[in-house]
Amino acid sequence: MQNQLARAAPFPIALADFPRILASVTHKASYRVGPAGWNTPGFEQVRAIRFEVFVDEQRVPAEIEIDEMDPVAFHVVACDEAGGAVGTGRLFADPREPDLAHIGRMAVRAGARGSGCGAAIMQALLAEARERGFRRAVLSAQTHAIPFYAKFGFRVTGEVYDDVGIPHQDMMLNL
Repeated sequence: MQNQLARAAPFPIALADFPRILASVTHKASYRVGPAGWNTPGFEQVRAIRFEVFVDEQRVPAEIEIDEMDPVAFHVVACDEAGGAVGTGRLFADPREPDLAHIGRMAVRAGARGSGCGAAIMQALLAEARERGFRRAVLSAQTHAIPFYAKFGFRVTGEVYDDVGIPHQDMMLNL
């Protein structure tokens, strides 16, 4: 084994190239995030993204994807530099706790994942929650997405549970 390592070819990238390579890897696209009201053309974009991500990819039943909170929620849609709608999320007040905001239905099309789109959506929703005077925000995170939400300060508050066949965990953030 040691002989094999000694004979290995040298690393093919010069150290001088690392800054350029790192910049290309860490580059994040820019997104425009704006409101998308219920029963507007903007909501059709929201609906299309959610059905693509949740229904088509994750096999959430179509009949439960649009729910009773959609008409009262504040929705956002993220558009890429070419103007294409690539992500969405929503925010609504808890009916029993007026200082508590619910964030949910965060969805980003496959081609825009990992590029900063989800972060742009979350920043817009948190800014709106603060603007509306909410003191806390909660969400139900798919367990694979917990590290993403933790970057914004959300912390896990409950045990893992199943929601339509997908493991979730509740998270909360003090605003």
